[in-house]
Amino acid sequence: MPAKYRVYVDWTNNGTFTDAGDDVTSRTLDGRTPIIVRYGRDQARALSPTSPSEVNLELNNISRDYSPENTSSPLTGKVLPGRDVYIKATLSGTDYPIFNGQLDDFTAKPDIEDRSIDVVCLDALGRLRGVQVSTELYSGIRTGEAIGRLLDAAGWSATARDLDVGATVMPWWWADAEDCFDAVMKLVASEGPPALITSDGLGNVVFRDRHHRLLRSASLTAQSTWYSAGSVEPVLSKPSVYNHGWKEIVNVLDFDVPLRRPSDPPSAVWNSQDRITLAAGETATLTARSSDPFYNAITPVQDVDYTLVTGAINISLLRTSGQSTTVVILAVGGAAIIDGLQVRATAVPTVTTVVLHAEDSVSIGTAAAPNYGRRSAPDSLAPVWANLYDAQAIQEVILARRADRVPTISVTLVNANNTRLLQQLTRDLSDLVRVKLAQIGLDADCFIEQIQHQIGQGGLEHRTTFGLEKAPVQPTAVFIIGSATSGVLGTNRLGKNGLDDPSLVFVLGSDLLGTNLLGH
Repeated sequence: MPAKYRVYVDWTNNGTFTDAGDDVTSRTLDGRTPIIVRYGRDQARALSPTSPSEVNLELNNISRDYSPENTSSPLTGKVLPGRDVYIKATLSGTDYPIFNGQLDDFTAKPDIEDRSIDVVCLDALGRLRGVQVSTELYSGIRTGEAIGRLLDAAGWSATARDLDVGATVMPWWWADAEDCFDAVMKLVASEGPPALITSDGLGNVVFRDRHHRLLRSASLTAQSTWYSAGSVEPVLSKPSVYNHGWKEIVNVLDFDVPLRRPSDPPSAVWNSQDRITLAAGETATLTARSSDPFYNAITPVQDVDYTLVTGAINISLLRTSGQSTTVVILAVGGAAIIDGLQVRATAVPTVTTVVLHAEDSVSIGTAAAPNYGRRSAPDSLAPVWANLYDAQAIQEVILARRADRVPTISVTLVNANNTRLLQQLTRDLSDLVRVKLAQIGLDADCFIEQIQHQIGQGGLEHRTTFGLEKAPVQPTAVFIIGSATSGVLGTNRLGKNGLDDPSLVFVLGSDLLGTNLLGH
């Protein structure tokens, strides 16, 4: 039995998809404009950042229900950006969410040959763009907790998130008047590959730390084997594309790691250069922004932090740490004039910056080596918040995965049968699959890094393109401390830094991986 597809828009913005007109499945013109859902990394590489999921679809507007200027439409005043959108497939009685996000923009096409609207939707991650956030200053916080703090500052529901704790511990972290999406991406980079941030089919913001492929069953063993030909399903459809990975080699890394130290005693972190004049009952709200982060800000004290020229005031701070705070001043009992206002706090300036350098000399090249030359990493990989030791671990992870070429593969599954369709509907980012492409001799485990669905003809045509990267393999016969068979140097060899064996690595807080070797 083929799957049934439904597309919903919550036009009334009441949190349900049950009102009249919310089910737009029959109005979807996927015969001429297939529904496109794409998500995952910018490239099919574990080192690449993820992008928000974007959906494009076209709705029939012959009725003019979706015409914003049509006052006789049953949806008058409701066809607006920000409306929730949900797309699902139902197969054998089970619902499979494909997309859950919001309408971002639409374009009406009134010409006689069109009479439709083009709709663009964004997922939860995309909705963080353009949201300015500020937080307090935190010390010793992990990346996952910091992402949670950003979501709190953005007003994101505590029940619409699925966040790993994170492996990186940040000595100091804060956000100050920063785009929430950009701030999140800096945290993911500070966690290191293959960490990722994405959104699931239920609309949750999802963060996976750099250890998630060592802990999650879908990343530990191949969930399916995909074949380029033959009678064993699932069989891939055209096109399949193989990229050998020469251009993405990274063998030289330089990370700047700032070291901060609290100043003592508290000092002025902000000064007002202007006289502040208030009428009776007037409130002034000032942003006190410092050049360095601070904590334990002190509510300004008369004759210490300001001079009261005339009148009386109440003064308070809305936050006592961060890189800025808000000073609220209320004139009470009459007009007031203030001079020389300052805010004192314990500043945390950078006392020095350590430049961490790492390179793979074999990759860079000698007469007997690959001779790739010096290939530096893009700035997006810089772990700007990481401590010295996590930054070193991230360097090792990157060099282990990118100092030599790692192929990527783009493959396609089409819903010719339910075996293939189940793979299309159930596979997710970071899932491990076995890919066998006989024509190029590939038979390897690969991680899913990108997914794109193209749905047409009411779901009769469903084509899914997966961007895959070949999974790294730790060298065999590796020296392991405490092993009777692999613990003798000379018989075995040292493993490659940055490549951890999931069955052996120590991961703090894991019930399964807490008694083994230290990993990265």
